[in-house]
Formats: sequence, C-alpha cells, structure tokens
Amino acid sequence: MKNEIKRKQQELKDWLKKLGLSQPVFAKRYFCETNESDNEQEIKRFIEKFKKDINRKTTKISIIESYLKILYQQNEFLKLGLVNHEAYCDDEFSDVFNKRMKKLSEKITDSILEKDDE
Repeated sequence: MKNEIKRKQQELKDWLKKLGLSQPVFAKRYFCETNESDNEQEIKRFIEKFKKDINRKTTKISIIESYLKILYQQNEFLKLGLVNHEAYCDDEFSDVFNKRMKKLSEKITDSILEKDDE
C-alpha cells in the first residue's frame, strides 16, 4: 500500500510539473474549489498541508486521489487534450488477470509520458 501511495504522490508531482503548475498555485486552486472560504490564513495553512501530504508516507491515498481528481479538471490539463485514465475491472476476470492488466496499462501510460518528455 505504501508503494501505491508513493506512486500516486509521484504521479501528482509529475503532472504538476508537466502542466507548469507550482504546488502552492495548485493547492490554492484546490482549496478554493473545495471550500467556500477565501481566508488567506486558511489558504496558507492548506498550502503547507498540501506540501506535506504529497511527501508524507502516511498520507491517505484517498487524499492524493482527491487532489488528482481536481487536477484532471484544470484548464492546463484539458488544453492538452488529455483525459483521466481510469482502470475498470470486470468481475468476470480473475484478480490476477486484473492486476496484470492494470500493471500493463500503467507501463503503457508511463511509456507515453516518457516520450512526451523527450
């Protein structure tokens, strides 16, 4: 599970870099989109929390996934014509098969992202 958290955290960092968004800028956008407050002190506290969340081993994966969900809705992401990749596993297949297919899909995605960086 810790590897999954680390992978998701790295995915978030990679997307932020690829989209040219700094961590504070994205954290502020996230805060404003998910809260009704625009209190600068609360925003600053959240930015610090965000920075810790994307580095801490104990961060809940659901928190990182919520950040990614908002990230996938950002104009910078949409302008690139990208879509959120999401795995769908059918109950008709075994867990082993589904895990292998997910791993294959991740390798393909990583390969595409590496080619885009070149």
